[in-house]
Amino acid sequence: MFVLKNASATLVRHGWRTGAMAITAVAIVSLTIFSNSVIDASHTASTTTYNAQKPTAVIRPTQKTLSTRNGADSSWTKNHLSWTNYTTYATAVQSANVEFSYTFTETIPVRQSSSIKAIKASTSTSADKTGGDLTWRSFYTLEAAQSNDFGRFKIVSGKHLNYKGQDKSSVLISQAVASKNNLKVGSTITVANPTDSSKTYKLKVRGIYEYVGTAQEGEGSDAKFAKDNRDNAIYSTYYTFGVNGLDISDGKGWSIPDLNIMFQLNSVKNYNSFVKAVKKAKLPRKYEVTSPSLEKYETGIQPLTQWASRMQTTRIVVWSAGGLILLVLTILTIIRRRGEIATAMLVGVSRGRIAWQFMVESLIPTILGLALGTLIGGVATP
Repeated sequence: MFVLKNASATLVRHGWRTGAMAITAVAIVSLTIFSNSVIDASHTASTTTYNAQKPTAVIRPTQKTLSTRNGADSSWTKNHLSWTNYTTYATAVQSANVEFSYTFTETIPVRQSSSIKAIKASTSTSADKTGGDLTWRSFYTLEAAQSNDFGRFKIVSGKHLNYKGQDKSSVLISQAVASKNNLKVGSTITVANPTDSSKTYKLKVRGIYEYVGTAQEGEGSDAKFAKDNRDNAIYSTYYTFGVNGLDISDGKGWSIPDLNIMFQLNSVKNYNSFVKAVKKAKLPRKYEVTSPSLEKYETGIQPLTQWASRMQTTRIVVWSAGGLILLVLTILTIIRRRGEIATAMLVGVSRGRIAWQFMVESLIPTILGLALGTLIGGVATP
């Protein structure tokens, strides 16, 4: 009781020092728990969770190749991969014993008519050069629609596409185009073939959509050509696209569809094997294999990764500065107390009890800080 009583009295008498020790301990413990959790979460996200992903893989022109694209030059379609090309790569992947499933989109520009006018772009160019001011994109499955590189969209009026039916004319149009043309669900529109304006297709508006995210550069109101503005996209099922004779292999110019097959793989390991197999099948250098889903995942965890990096530095600083502060405060508890020590020894207090008192004076605020720091760190971490 003597030790505890004297230690308590000293702590109260030097309240600023006691408080500083407790606060320092709280900061060290709480920030250590929090930083360790952030670093551990980042490590898990970058390893275990990353490796558990089921990636999508696409074979598309490289950014260097895409930079040469001219929306008014139909010779660009020589860069479109055909069913024959994809069959070659899929066969190579199967030979490497990599399992996959797939879905796809097919896209061509189409010409507008009096029934539907596209939202204008900054450049006004003849449809004979661009293939049209609208873009007709077909989806093989709902998963293909959800992976749409123009962005995710939601239906604001009408119904989504029916991928199991055999509908020859149902399409989706954007809210922007619907408003411009006073169209609604059930309206009939006519579009024309990109290379033969005499070939027309009558379509029925099944639904009206809006995008749920912002447009990428060059795909919104800043698009150079109207067909590149994602609001000018007309969406249908692959059946509707194919039954109208647009899935062709012998077309010319803009009538050659842009086929984009998305492969679904079971693991990151299989994705890496997929990449190796496709490259081994002599993939031309103007194409590359990428994973939109992995890129999206990596982008999603990037803030956590950056935070974890900062926490590693913060943890070192806190440990170093906090340890130094506690050391200084501990020294302050024992210096300039020779008179107090002498008096205690005169009344018969042993050196061991005096040392124990000094130790208790340091332990009480430190243990209190440990408890509070653990509580704060535990609450903040989730």
